[in-house]
Amino acid sequence: MESTTLTATPMPVQTSAMSIRKLTTEQFGEILIEERFIFTFPNGLFGFEDLREFVIVRDERTEPVRWLLSVEHPELSFPVLSPYLLQRDYSAGKEYSDCQRYTPLVILTLGSGGATANMKAPILLDVQTQRGEQIIIPSDKYSTSYPLSVQQSR
Repeated sequence: MESTTLTATPMPVQTSAMSIRKLTTEQFGEILIEERFIFTFPNGLFGFEDLREFVIVRDERTEPVRWLLSVEHPELSFPVLSPYLLQRDYSAGKEYSDCQRYTPLVILTLGSGGATANMKAPILLDVQTQRGEQIIIPSDKYSTSYPLSVQQSR
């Protein structure tokens, strides 16, 4: 089995003893997660309001796509991507413009028409507090089904 690397946006070093959780997933096998890499979503995600703890998993096989993995239900993970890879001038709003504090991610969906990204309802990770939230951007600038184009090298 190929190795899976866990990653999260860099955080301050904690001085207390680190607590480790072991998760068993079908997609990534058994993974160990330090508590400090877990993001708490007080309101969950849209449609998954009861799930409050998530971690970002990096799998080299799917780069640049990352996975938002539920700690409570490790069989559930969402493919996510930085919206800046799709649209350089992406903005979730002025209150989230501090790129040292907030990391936006968009959820990807694979449908019959191809892969799309939900640019209108991003996930925002606050790396200072280790909290996350999913918001809806009120303007019509962004779509819930932004088409992804895959460029193939020849």
